[in-house]
Amino acid sequence: MLLLLDVMCAAGVLFSAVLIGGLLAGTRLLPTAVAIIVTMVLVLPGFTAGVITNRRTVRGRQPQSGWVRSVWSPPELPRWGIVVTGLVFLAFWAAGMSAFTGLSQDDLPPGDTAAQERQVSHQQRFGLGVLGGIGTGGTALAAGALVRNRRSVRTGERQMAAR
Repeated sequence: MLLLLDVMCAAGVLFSAVLIGGLLAGTRLLPTAVAIIVTMVLVLPGFTAGVITNRRTVRGRQPQSGWVRSVWSPPELPRWGIVVTGLVFLAFWAAGMSAFTGLSQDDLPPGDTAAQERQVSHQQRFGLGVLGGIGTGGTALAAGALVRNRRSVRTGERQMAAR
């Protein structure tokens, strides 16, 4: 199930990137509501699964607070995976934040449909940039959990073979 959610999250990141690319090229491929809702449906389950699966039960020395039973751990990805994740996240962040330059309701002249279309495109780009960044993190978190699970299965197989 985690693999399916990770693939969905990665598909949401790709979907968001294609839509942002279209917006930067001057073409809005989908209406804003459809683009945002589809991206959310693809990204948020994988992000949630990635966060949940990277929680670990506290073992060994107990934390100072008695109510803390689990802690979040960073994903166990190779360095190149973490670097790629950071660069993709930075690209989505830049796309989303650069949309702020065109967001201003006060500057819109009444009846200027071209300005209103640009405004909607900037709003869509901001929303997709945020969701793309969340999806990038979710994909990395879920992939890290999958890598950790695969390593633990291999380690368990080796321990069983050694017995």
